[in-house]
Amino acid sequence: MSATPEPAPELTAADIAVWVTEAEWSYAPDGLGTPHTVALTGGVGSDDLGRPYSLGEAVGADLDGDGVIDAAIPITMVDGNAVHELWYIWRGIGVDSDPVAEQVIYPISRTTRCGDVTRAVTAVDGGLQLDVVLWMPHTDAARSCAEGGTGVLTRVIELSEIEGQFYPVQTAPVTAWGGVCPPTEWLDGSPEMGLATRVAPPASAPAATDPNRSAAVFGLREAPLLTAGGGSFFGFIQDYVETDPVRMHCAFAD
Repeated sequence: MSATPEPAPELTAADIAVWVTEAEWSYAPDGLGTPHTVALTGGVGSDDLGRPYSLGEAVGADLDGDGVIDAAIPITMVDGNAVHELWYIWRGIGVDSDPVAEQVIYPISRTTRCGDVTRAVTAVDGGLQLDVVLWMPHTDAARSCAEGGTGVLTRVIELSEIEGQFYPVQTAPVTAWGGVCPPTEWLDGSPEMGLATRVAPPASAPAATDPNRSAAVFGLREAPLLTAGGGSFFGFIQDYVETDPVRMHCAFAD
C-alpha cells in the first residue's frame, strides 16, 4: 500500500514576515503620496535620500476570504528627527509559491510624529481591527506632541477584489475606504444629495453612501497614490453616533 502523501504546508504570517525581509516594498509618503520603491535586505534598507527603513511585527489574518493567510506589516522610515510608520497588507499566495505574498500598495494605517498614531492592529472575525488616534486639525492645535491627538477611532477592514485588483475596504464603523483616511482641515462639509460614492478607486467598486440621503462632503489634501487614475478622494459623514470623536470617513467619486 502506498503511503498517504503529506498535506501541503499551510502558509503562515511568519512565513510572509520572513519573505518580505528580502523584498522590494512600495512606500507612499504619509500613506497618500506618490510611492517609491525600497529594496530590503535582512529587513532593512534605505532610499535614494539615504533614509533608513525597517520592519515591525506581522499580524496574520485571512483578509480576502480565500483560505490563505495574509499579513499586515509595519514599515518605518526615519527622516532626521521624524519617524513615519505605515502598515501594509501582504496578500498571501502560498508557502511554495514565488512570490510567497504580494504587497497591496495602499497603506491601511500610519503613525507620524505630532500626527496620527496607530495604537494596535489586531486580527478579528472578518478582517483586521485598527485602533488609531487621529490628530484633529483645529481641535488638537493647542495640544503638544506628547499629549497626542484626540480622534480615537476603531476601524475594521478587509481586502476586496475589484476589477482584478485588491483594495482595503472598511466594514466598520461604516462602509468606506479601508486605506489611510486623513482628517480634513475644513470644518464645514458641503451637503450633497445623489452623490455616487464608492469604497475604492475603480468605477465598479461598491457604494460607500446611500445616494438617496444627504451626506456632508469634505475636501482632503492631495493624495496622488489614490487619484493618479482620475476621480476624486474626499471625506464624508452620513451615519454616525453623536458622541463619536471621529465621524468622517473616506470615499471616491468621479
